[in-house]
Amino acid sequence: MQWPRFRKLPIKQKLVVLSIVVAGTALFIFTLVSAFNQIRSMRQAMLENLTILSESIADLSSAALSFSDKDGAAEILGTLRADRDIEVAAIYDFDGAPFASYFRGAEGSEQQLPKMVSSDAVRFYFQSGHYKFEIFRPINLQDKTIGVLYLLSGTGRMTAHILNSIILLVLSMVVVLAVTVLISARLQGIITRPVSLLASTARDISENGDYGLRVDKLSDDEIGQLIDDFNTMLKGIQERDAELQQHRHNLEMLVQERTEELRAKRDEALAAARAKSEFLANMSHEIRTPMNGVIGVLSLLQDVPMTAEYKRLLETATRSADSLLLIINDILDFSKIDAGKITFESIPFDLRELMEETSELFIDTVNLKNLELTCFVPTSIPCRILGDPTRLRQIITNLLSNAVKFTEAGEVKLSVSVVNRHDSQQELMFTVEDSGIGISDDVTGRLFEKFTQADGSTTRKYGGTGLGLSVCKQLVEQQGGSIGVSSKIGSGTTFWFSIAFDIVEETFPLIPYNKLKGKRYLVAADSRSNRSIIEHYLEFCDAEVLSYPDAGSCLAALNELIRHDKAVDAILIDQRLPDCEGLQFAEAIHRDFGDNAPLMVLMSTMSFVKAQLRRAGVSRSLLKPIRQLDLYNSLADRVARGQKRLEKETIAEQLQTHPRLHGSLLLVDDEPINQNIALAILQKYGLQAEVAGSGREALRMTAERTYSVVLMDIQMPEMSGYETTQLIRKREMEQGLKRSVIIAMTANAMESTRTRCFEVGMDDFFTKPIKPDVLAERLKPWLNTQELGRNANAEVPGASPVARSENVDLPQDQLLWSLKRALEFVGDDEGLFRELVQLFMARNETLLNAIEAAIAAGDSEGLRDAAHAYKGAVGHFAADSVRELALSLESMSKEGRMDSALDEFNRLRVAATRLMDELAVYLGTGGS
Repeated sequence: MQWPRFRKLPIKQKLVVLSIVVAGTALFIFTLVSAFNQIRSMRQAMLENLTILSESIADLSSAALSFSDKDGAAEILGTLRADRDIEVAAIYDFDGAPFASYFRGAEGSEQQLPKMVSSDAVRFYFQSGHYKFEIFRPINLQDKTIGVLYLLSGTGRMTAHILNSIILLVLSMVVVLAVTVLISARLQGIITRPVSLLASTARDISENGDYGLRVDKLSDDEIGQLIDDFNTMLKGIQERDAELQQHRHNLEMLVQERTEELRAKRDEALAAARAKSEFLANMSHEIRTPMNGVIGVLSLLQDVPMTAEYKRLLETATRSADSLLLIINDILDFSKIDAGKITFESIPFDLRELMEETSELFIDTVNLKNLELTCFVPTSIPCRILGDPTRLRQIITNLLSNAVKFTEAGEVKLSVSVVNRHDSQQELMFTVEDSGIGISDDVTGRLFEKFTQADGSTTRKYGGTGLGLSVCKQLVEQQGGSIGVSSKIGSGTTFWFSIAFDIVEETFPLIPYNKLKGKRYLVAADSRSNRSIIEHYLEFCDAEVLSYPDAGSCLAALNELIRHDKAVDAILIDQRLPDCEGLQFAEAIHRDFGDNAPLMVLMSTMSFVKAQLRRAGVSRSLLKPIRQLDLYNSLADRVARGQKRLEKETIAEQLQTHPRLHGSLLLVDDEPINQNIALAILQKYGLQAEVAGSGREALRMTAERTYSVVLMDIQMPEMSGYETTQLIRKREMEQGLKRSVIIAMTANAMESTRTRCFEVGMDDFFTKPIKPDVLAERLKPWLNTQELGRNANAEVPGASPVARSENVDLPQDQLLWSLKRALEFVGDDEGLFRELVQLFMARNETLLNAIEAAIAAGDSEGLRDAAHAYKGAVGHFAADSVRELALSLESMSKEGRMDSALDEFNRLRVAATRLMDELAVYLGTGGS
């Protein structure tokens, strides 16, 4: 039942209610059936009586009707007064006219009589609140109908009899129900009493917890069995409770013992944690101190003229040092995150600048691997945001590093998009997509775990600690973001992460360059990604952009536009085009159109001297990956800011510009190597610094004179940098001296060290090893800065030139290349040409391996790109025979003749080996 009240009743009342309902329903049905049967029986009996009565009256009235004796007929009908139910009676003659009638009561008249019915008829109907019987009976005489008898009878007696019967039945039902209630109330105790006892005992046990109570068994039925089971359960609980009590006592004793052990273990763990922190700090210092010397010396050597062999060794050493530093940073970051010591800044920064600068860190690597690297920041994104730029740069750098590392051909794309924006906050999704080797599905699920890499072969081939992605995941998640990956073997990988940033209130929307509005630009670039980025940036300025994947289609479009007198304001040409090199395409346009040629901007992964660009008619060069403002400035005839070179700069250009810093510095460091490196770097930026080999010496020197900046090491014998700084600050306060700028320069990268530095009064903090340009940037806020240009012949202070060979006279007719023609390509700049030779010798094997790998894989498209790249590389040296072999391979790939490619490649390798030997002789190294 679903009745709430019934469900809340006690079992006793429920049994009584059920008994009443059952008995009452049965009696009610019985009463209905009995009443219906009685009504049917009485109606039938009344009908039979009326039928007999009507037959008797009809027989008696036949003589009176035949003799037309109306008085006799009326007298016969008058005998009906004895039956109180007869209300009307009438005799109709043969013609249907009333012959005699009888009415109970004086108000009756013959007009109320019905018409005569010629045959027998019986009708039962309801009229004026009463049931009536109506009978027509024929009056026969000698089997001939001479008239009709009509009787109308009421049902008063029958109705009264039925009502009396119903009243009797109802009274009987009430008596029966009363008896039923009494009997059920008496008998329900047989069922409810054991249940009540069971419930009462359970309640007592629940309230008092006494499992020794038992319920008395009163019967052997199901309730009796339930009581037996309940008592058995209580017995089991009582026994278990006794056992638990004993176990509790034993456990308390055990817990007491274990507590003492845990207290001791906790003290040991705290001591171990302190030891771990001290070890990490010491390890950081001990590793970074020699790394500071290594990276510092390598950075200084970048500015020194040297031969190709030494350049190659220097580049190898620099890359190795940078890789080692990245591994060290990953380990230390992991340790800090693991210890919960990492903190996040919330400062304003420019997202576009950060992403573009970060992508430029990889231009050397992507250039060596012949990859396409793009960076895309939609113009609709507010780029002035609040967050931690250092950690964001670290995440992007790590993901880009992996993408470049595992991609041998194709492109790497860095982009950002808005997931959602609400008021002054936007959630940004950063994506790093590559066309590399891909990752299997069974690895992606655990890729972000500590010390995890794709597989063993990847570890052997590409190296790494397996911590980078784990660090990224924790850095993202601790900023409330999420990170993920999607990949397919052989189809590349896409890493993404999303973080919410607040938009800086004073952020101004990016305003399109008015100078570019309404202009028409042509773009020739083989990379769809580059074309899309350029189209997006220029269409934002309401410029018309027509982009083409090769030189041929672009040239055809240019001719068509000029033929219809439609001006073209500029052509952006990618150096890497499938049908020719960009510079050659520019030369063709310049040759065909002369001074009427549009402004041409060359986009390349390498730099060219101005003489080369001028000869080709190129007005501007734009280095990839494309930076938005550099693109605008190039097309607006403004000088693009700070472009970095992918190839190693010429020596003259290396020495051109360094920021000149002005101020007095005190270098406090106990390590002679660090002293020499730091002094050399400071001299590079025009700074003369004094050296203090200990904290005590620094105290003395700062007391004798005031320095603009004090570079303070932390870990020193006798007196640490902390103590030295505290004593300097104390002396300044006591004597009212001007506050000195003290910057911690330490190999300890722990966050606790940074915090302690600021607590003792230092003004800034950075970790060793630190590169020269980074050191200059960190010193700029504290010192006066001036940009001072130097000519190509200026000397670097303290630089020792590495031996450079004199030109070697070789018989030109015996060489695979032409020195004279090659020098013409670079405007007779032999210094630049030597650097091109050195770069080619460093990349030669990589380029040849790419061709060989494409042939082995049967990859005609890859062979075409690799042969095209090699053809362009040897073209700088006017090595026509070698270039022809590369061109032949390129043609084979286009025509699908891969079966002959291996023989042609073997001939190319032989020629390339000879060319390398000849170039090595030119450089004076005696070998490659």
